[in-house]
Amino acid sequence: MKTEMVVRVSLPALVCAAFGACATPPKPPELEGYENIRRTAPISELSKRSPDLIAASDRFGNKAREEWESSNLEESRRDALIAQIKLKTAIALLQQEQAKARIQALGSEEAAAQEEYNGLAKDLAALTESVNLLQRLGEARRSADADKQRLSQQMTTEQQQAQAEQQRLTLQLATEQKLAAAQLAIRTADTVEANKYARPEYSAAVDMFNKAQAEVKQGNLSGAQASAEVAKNNADKAVAISKPAYEQAEQTTKNKQRDEELEREANAIPGGQVRRERRGDLQRLVVAIPDLFVKKQTSLAPGKGTVLDPVAALINKYPSYPVQVTGHTDNRGKAGELLALSNTRAQAVFSELVSRGVDAKRLLI
Repeated sequence: MKTEMVVRVSLPALVCAAFGACATPPKPPELEGYENIRRTAPISELSKRSPDLIAASDRFGNKAREEWESSNLEESRRDALIAQIKLKTAIALLQQEQAKARIQALGSEEAAAQEEYNGLAKDLAALTESVNLLQRLGEARRSADADKQRLSQQMTTEQQQAQAEQQRLTLQLATEQKLAAAQLAIRTADTVEANKYARPEYSAAVDMFNKAQAEVKQGNLSGAQASAEVAKNNADKAVAISKPAYEQAEQTTKNKQRDEELEREANAIPGGQVRRERRGDLQRLVVAIPDLFVKKQTSLAPGKGTVLDPVAALINKYPSYPVQVTGHTDNRGKAGELLALSNTRAQAVFSELVSRGVDAKRLLI
């Protein structure tokens, strides 16, 4: 005679681990990816700039390594991905600061060019005045005119060069700003795995960013600005597309871990028998507690009430799961009487669970 507690879980099927000793499995690609990034990353600078992110990345990386060595591959992949995200975010923040520093340096160069241009303008005014004085001298008129023409041409050339340099620096500054914005957008897309969930948009963003960098090297700053703007727009689209899928995948991983913990704790209940059942898209965990009742009796056998203590504790620990209580009898007797006996026993277990703090609204009979 058995009573079963049925937990309905609308989640994907879980993979059961095999018993027995086994060698350490191949290192997960997520963990290798994290370790490769960390080997080439400027950890010292990153630790100063984003100590919390680096500490969290190291913590999850170490945890993923330990889980791999313990053959917990799902947990290892999950924690390695989180470690990658933390480290990539810290790198993106550092690169953003470096880009800002370059922009400030270009701004200083532009100011210096403006100052040089103003100085040349003043020099031109002074030289022009000198030419006017020379023009008043009759004997030196022709020489003064020649000097004026020569000096005017020289100053005009230098003034044009200064103006051209100022325009170049202004264009370069604007180009660096657009490249920095595009790079930050791509780094942001990396944190939500856009390369996986929005590959066309992400690839387009990377391609256009690489094109913009090539155009900078070729001196085509206007073209580089246009390419960087397109790269940023594509990266922003990739983030918008990837974020829901990435967050759902993260939640699925958490749910899977919670289901595994539930099944592990259910298997630890003394005298309990645990099995997993699937009905269509519905998955449920069945915990059978045998020998709760004496033959044909509807009250718990003496001393059997304590068996339900860990069951009630398990139900209360996982409040998001609905619980169905069913009673079982042998097949000797009339069907109607056996059904009534089964229902009465289920009601008895229901009452025992409620008396142990289980919310009655969660229990179905």
